[in-house]
Amino acid sequence: MSPKCPVPPLQETSLSLVARQLIHTLSKISSDEDVALHFTMVSSYYESMGVTSDIFQDLINLILTSDYLDPAVRFFTMKLLLKENVKSLATGMFPCQFYKRILELIVEQGRHLTSLNLKGVWVKDENLPLMYEIIKNLPSLTALSIPYIANDEILKYIGENNRVLKILDVSGETDITEIGIDVMLSSNPQLTQSLSVVNIGMYGEENVDHTDVALLIRRLPNLTNLGCYSYVGKAVNYVYNHDCPPGFKSKLQYIHDVQTNSRTMRAIIAICPSVDTIYLEEPDQGVLQQIKDLNCLNKIKLNKFQCHELHQLLDKIGHKISTLMLSGSLGSFNFTRIAETCPNLESLEFYQCQTATHEEEVPFNKLEHIEIIQGNLSGSCLKYLMTATPKLKKLIIGDEIKLDDNDMARILRRYKFPYLEAVWFPNAPRLSRDTVEMLMESCPKLQSLGQLSGWNYTPDDMMLMRAIIASTNTDMVLTPLGIFQQGT
Repeated sequence: MSPKCPVPPLQETSLSLVARQLIHTLSKISSDEDVALHFTMVSSYYESMGVTSDIFQDLINLILTSDYLDPAVRFFTMKLLLKENVKSLATGMFPCQFYKRILELIVEQGRHLTSLNLKGVWVKDENLPLMYEIIKNLPSLTALSIPYIANDEILKYIGENNRVLKILDVSGETDITEIGIDVMLSSNPQLTQSLSVVNIGMYGEENVDHTDVALLIRRLPNLTNLGCYSYVGKAVNYVYNHDCPPGFKSKLQYIHDVQTNSRTMRAIIAICPSVDTIYLEEPDQGVLQQIKDLNCLNKIKLNKFQCHELHQLLDKIGHKISTLMLSGSLGSFNFTRIAETCPNLESLEFYQCQTATHEEEVPFNKLEHIEIIQGNLSGSCLKYLMTATPKLKKLIIGDEIKLDDNDMARILRRYKFPYLEAVWFPNAPRLSRDTVEMLMESCPKLQSLGQLSGWNYTPDDMMLMRAIIASTNTDMVLTPLGIFQQGT
């Protein structure tokens, strides 16, 4: 039977209660004149109750991440709780009329922050001086996230004022150029030693030139990740072929590249020995075979690739691979061959599989996560994937499920699913309430089942089952509408 809902921890319950009281109080503020009185009342109450700085941090995190709340309540929460011992601030989404007020607040009250995330606060033009002031005031920042905000001047201020920054997010559509990157990296040696993650650029677009990104690779010795950037391989190739110091090695662990050719792959292998995850889109013929020389690799993501080339690669290094994320395959993908060559595979995601086959039912002994959308799966192939994965935790199949209740009954009687936590079949017209009940009865850890609007499952069935779930305190979510129908 699906597990019972656990008793909420006392800390979580107490925090929720205090947050509700605070939200109720701040919602009564109708003008700036009301602020002082309400703040005095709340502060006095917290002081008398012995509230610690940890509680202020937890409260501000909880309320600011609740986007459904009135933005005025979230702003006043920030104003009230942003005290000396609150080290981390993530503003969340706000309307434009709050941008300047939030920046002014951080200037006044946020000098102690070590982590700042301004995603959801758009800073441009007349408000940029406030952004510069914030950076000057925060020399102890270790994480700064300002997507869609950065320009060369901001990078200049970061370089001049931040010496311990480890994570910098300047992704999105920005005005960053080689000048700003060079100034930031030239300002102090401490920053270049500290930075390890830089999120820059936009997926699929070279809005920051790869020759500029090459500066980051060349001059940040501890850089491990260039998140969001789709042309990392191109930048690595530029470093390799333009005055690369003898013996130079990058610590990059993640490479994303588009239309990778053999020269670029050779450069990656030569100067990026620590790569454990690679994402290649439309690689040239023969490039996949070179991947075998990346000794630390354990995760592969591919888009628009030849299946036979992947199989040839996995024949050599499949034993090292824990994750495969594949899309837009050309040719025939053989699940049995994957099971044979990848005994340590834990996650398999596949989108737009041209042809899927299987032969002998070789087990996936460590596979926990299967997600296949537009996989052209036959009924026998789906049965194989379900029954050959003894440690399966999550199963998402976007194709039409041709199995019926009797098929599922036979599978559930013969095979045990002791670890299964989530099943998502958005298009399963032959499955009904009987399968829902069998899954809940047979799978002791099952907590999520959907998308039932694609099943032979009526609104009355849903109401009845939800009533049973509530009355028996079962930890189960039945989802009528899921990710596959959102926005359609």
